[in-house]
Amino acid sequence: MFHHHPHEHAADGTRSRATWAELFYDIVLAFGVSQTTHILGHAPSWATFGQALLMLTPLWWAWVDVALAVTMVEETHVERLLLLAAGLATYGMGVAAPRAMSGHAGAALFAGSYLVLRLLMGEATRRDRPFARTIHPYSVGVVFALALTAGAFASGPARAAIWAGAILAEAVLPAVMSRRLHAMTYSAAHLPERFGLFIIIALGENILAVGARASTGALTAALIAALVLSFVIGGALWWLYFHLAAPAVEHAMRTHRTPATVVRDVLSYGHLVLVLGLLLVAVGTGNTVAHPTGVPHDPSAALLPIGAAIFALTFGYTRWRMFGAASATRIGAGLCLLGLAAGAPFLPAIATLGATAVLLVAVSGLEHWLVATGRPVPLLFHRPVPTGHELTQYR
Repeated sequence: MFHHHPHEHAADGTRSRATWAELFYDIVLAFGVSQTTHILGHAPSWATFGQALLMLTPLWWAWVDVALAVTMVEETHVERLLLLAAGLATYGMGVAAPRAMSGHAGAALFAGSYLVLRLLMGEATRRDRPFARTIHPYSVGVVFALALTAGAFASGPARAAIWAGAILAEAVLPAVMSRRLHAMTYSAAHLPERFGLFIIIALGENILAVGARASTGALTAALIAALVLSFVIGGALWWLYFHLAAPAVEHAMRTHRTPATVVRDVLSYGHLVLVLGLLLVAVGTGNTVAHPTGVPHDPSAALLPIGAAIFALTFGYTRWRMFGAASATRIGAGLCLLGLAAGAPFLPAIATLGATAVLLVAVSGLEHWLVATGRPVPLLFHRPVPTGHELTQYR
């Protein structure tokens, strides 16, 4: 039996920080996320966007279930082995992702790995029995994995339809089974840390995409300027999340009347959209660095500002769910970025890159100034605050 250090668990018995085994699992997950990014980056289109979404979403829900299962169960050697086996299953999903829609072998590996992962997490929760009833999100999740496995042997269009239906049904599951989630005990520190680490992984895709493109081209002044602007964008996106939003999530987990609402709406749903926005940013910046001075005349030029807009606007939703009002600063920045996206196909790529960087740095600087000087934060969409703590310093 593994003996924990006292500070690794909170007073309620839940885990208070990530373990080394979880961090190892995150390395495998990073590979899977990069594979879905490559699907879209190889040939940006609505078709490849749909394919990337079909691959990313099961990876996301698998990771959410792993994060929740780990925070619910006691860490023993057996549980560590289950987590490592889940990492191997996730590795199989990542390897298969680029060809899961083009052949039966790739589809079978992707769906079969997902089924194995679901069974492993089901076994982990069965051993510690965090649910009072047999029917719960982990047991029902196996059904969706079986649907993906059956769809793997269908033809291309039929497979896409079956998988899309199963993935959509699985996405609705947390809302349908919210009463089961309300009965669970959550760690106010561990879960926000885990989801923050996923954001770090998605932010890393921007660094990888830009670096990979830049390493194959001549080091011109335009390329170096594009590299600097891309890094500024990554830093501004990091600031938007970790300076204020990450502490806000942890505070909401501690003070919200029903922490399961934060887990479902902010962590599970909201962070999926945040990650999707970051992956679009990664693809968009990579394409921009490839041809920084060219005018693209292609809708794919809008991927960068659209991804940044999704990232900024999602904070309006998450803050509203946590504290009863959305931040006008981030809503305004998101709308400006959408306006930039409309003109991006007709602008030099580096101009779109620079304008995106300016907007993101501006909103981060404005928010920092408002908080530092104690000025009121402009808020939208007010509703009663379920925590009893309306914190204007949180975005």
